[in-house]
Amino acid sequence: MAPHTTTPPPINLLETSKKLWFICLLLAQTCFVTYLILGYAVTGITHGISQWTRLNNTAYIANDMTGNVMYAAHVLLAVIMIIGGSLQLIPTLRAKYKTFHRYNGYVFVILACCISLAGLYLIIVRGTVGNTLMHALTMFGGLLVIVSSIFAVKSARARNIHAHQIWAIRLYLAANGVLFFRLMIFAWFIVFGSLGIDTATFTGPTVIFISLCSYVFPILIAELVRYAAKKTSHRLITLTCACLMLLISAIFLTGLFGVVLASWYPAIVA
Repeated sequence: MAPHTTTPPPINLLETSKKLWFICLLLAQTCFVTYLILGYAVTGITHGISQWTRLNNTAYIANDMTGNVMYAAHVLLAVIMIIGGSLQLIPTLRAKYKTFHRYNGYVFVILACCISLAGLYLIIVRGTVGNTLMHALTMFGGLLVIVSSIFAVKSARARNIHAHQIWAIRLYLAANGVLFFRLMIFAWFIVFGSLGIDTATFTGPTVIFISLCSYVFPILIAELVRYAAKKTSHRLITLTCACLMLLISAIFLTGLFGVVLASWYPAIVA
């Protein structure tokens, strides 16, 4: 009679913490998508895109059709990309609806690349808040989306599922970097106030640190979690990763509370 085996407790905790992180992210994405639809799509239809400046002062510039189209694509296509991207990570959908998973993946890749290219254009041509280093980190996130998209598609066509999943996760994380930044910066404001941030110019060491946490660290954390999931005998590494995921979940919820009450909701009802 074969001995009864169970999943080690640290692995159970790691899997639970990953699911909790994903649920927190889905909640944040739902609020973000609602903000984009009501703030940009509805406003654009009812009052014209010139009113987008109440949400972002670089959203609309008169006589700059190319820039305005780029901004519209960057914002409005994100609604479809965010919803479609999260559907790709649900195991049941991947297993039961493989055709949908494949074509939805192609749509996600195309939209993610288009949004990233539009974002790169807007940073170069119109600029944005922060200093040059912050701009470079944001552009790095956009380039990471494009590179990850290429390798995710390439590995999928080669039927290399393992490599495809790794690059798909990297793509998903990079594509959500802008949302990560918003959640983390508002979590910082709630806990530490404006410590390390020049609110007039939106610069300072904290801004750079959170940019790293949004565009670079997620990839490194994903690699650490993937390593921990394979090395089930290393209890300390597994427990550390689980605690890290729980911490990130708490940061997301804190930041979501702040950004909804201080930014998204007031912008919608204004």
